[in-house]
Amino acid sequence: MRKALLIEDAKEYQAIVRATLIDRFDVVIAETAEQAMSALANDKFDLLLIDVGLPGRDGLSICQELRSDSRLANTPILLVTGRNETADVVLGFEAGADDYIQKPFRPEELRARIEARLKRTSSIVAGAAASSTPDQFTKSGLRFSVGLQRVAHVEANGERELDLTPNEFKILYFLARNDGRTLTRGDILKEVWGEKLHVVERTVDKHICALRRKLGSAGRFVASVSGEGYRFDPSAPDHSSNNRGAMRMGS
Repeated sequence: MRKALLIEDAKEYQAIVRATLIDRFDVVIAETAEQAMSALANDKFDLLLIDVGLPGRDGLSICQELRSDSRLANTPILLVTGRNETADVVLGFEAGADDYIQKPFRPEELRARIEARLKRTSSIVAGAAASSTPDQFTKSGLRFSVGLQRVAHVEANGERELDLTPNEFKILYFLARNDGRTLTRGDILKEVWGEKLHVVERTVDKHICALRRKLGSAGRFVASVSGEGYRFDPSAPDHSSNNRGAMRMGS
């Protein structure tokens, strides 16, 4: 049986989640960040459910830390919270959550969301394994390791690994394997988050901004197409050397 880690301090929701998933998951409960980290250090989980409003350390920061762990790259993370403002939802996805479910929720809704996310994750992993694209390939100086969901920027002075979240990796990989083609925000939402998840389009813009910052000079390859979306442009010129030259001439 699969294992799920529920990080939740409210006994009521502990009982609801355990009863909802009893036929599919062995549910392990942690009430604090410390208990959660201890459980993750000693066991492997197929699903993580995190309450945002935990005592002490909040669920968003826990989510962000877990998303930076390469061992959990393909593990679905769902945030469970009473907050329902658009800004809160955006913060949840920026922290690396795969879905965001609001309290109070119906057990059947929770089950459906989990099933959708597990299918989506299985499809992405299987697709990467079965794809004709090699597990490792380089495009425009970016070296992709698909199975590990890692990207390194190959520069003149060496190779710099980028600290990307799983969703940032998926966006960059999706753009790179469709280089030259304009992808709408809807295309990106469907590919990365799935059709059944209600994610606002500006979430894509925020992820693109963060992605460009991390890419540095390679951020120029992620081009904005006004009124349409984004595309990966391998021919984008590097203006940084021109700018440095102009500064030297003016000095």
